[in-house]
Amino acid sequence: MIKAVGLISGGLDSTLAAKIIKDLGVEVYGVYFSMPWGCCDKTKAIEAATNLGIHFITLQLDERYLELVKNPRYGYGSALNPCVDCRIHMFSRAGHYMREIGADFVFTGEVLGQRPMSQLRPSLKKIEEGSGLEGRLLRPLCAQLLDPTIPEQEGLIDRDKLLNITGRSRKEQLQLADQLNIKNFSPPAGGCLLTDQNFANRMLDVFKHGYRNFRETIALKWGRHFRLNDHFKIILGRDEEENKSLLHYAHKDDWIMRFPDHMGPTLLLKGYHPTDEIFSTAAGLIQRFSKFKEETPQQIEYWAVNNKGEKNIVTAKILKEEEIEKMKI
Repeated sequence: MIKAVGLISGGLDSTLAAKIIKDLGVEVYGVYFSMPWGCCDKTKAIEAATNLGIHFITLQLDERYLELVKNPRYGYGSALNPCVDCRIHMFSRAGHYMREIGADFVFTGEVLGQRPMSQLRPSLKKIEEGSGLEGRLLRPLCAQLLDPTIPEQEGLIDRDKLLNITGRSRKEQLQLADQLNIKNFSPPAGGCLLTDQNFANRMLDVFKHGYRNFRETIALKWGRHFRLNDHFKIILGRDEEENKSLLHYAHKDDWIMRFPDHMGPTLLLKGYHPTDEIFSTAAGLIQRFSKFKEETPQQIEYWAVNNKGEKNIVTAKILKEEEIEKMKI
């Protein structure tokens, strides 16, 4: 049995690529890369794998990926998105998995010319070479526009049954999905959050002031972010769902602050040994973004994540708008 490892995002292109390869009699092992601030939908990826009847595993991006974002060899796109380096990292890990299970090649749903930074011909070549997959990285949707891969040359894959799609339009993919009865997939996304300048600013702040683990960066996608000074940062939830998420992903050394009756935003204070002034300023941000913003200074409770049983109370500092603007990340 011919085996292949395919990157599955839950989107249209990767689902079509997996369908094409599976229909050629290949045993497909789908790999989903879990990225906390990515554009892919794990639920859709699992659904696609289930519907196609292929194997499925999840690989977690970790601190190695953060270092890549920090210092990409091939630079950034519109914001802090290291698209070429990102793909090299993921494809190289897919290559390790390929060798581990004795598969013959790796494939992706990439389309020549679809994305300006990572899917032009020179970039596709850099990614193939950088990931150590020379000749074993197959792109079924545009394969006929590229040089034949080793599995095609060896007769494992019929090149005539691969496609020649190019460009940014997904008209051909949508028509093919209709023909193959593929209905549930994630809509085309503009990219991961690293392409958003506001999010990029938050990540740059993390790189400048340090982070304790990869999990801690998950909170970058939620809430309002403020930098009090080099040692203290604040994340303020904007709704109940974000409040719950901030609590769930809080680092053990963080501080939690909110109204005693929970009626308002939850605040995450990051930093060691905060002073009364720091607590008071943080409480002021909670009051400013609550229904009590025009009221007299409110009482706010706070506790250390690693010692929830010991709660304290602080009076909010009334903050001026210019003070708040200076703290915004």
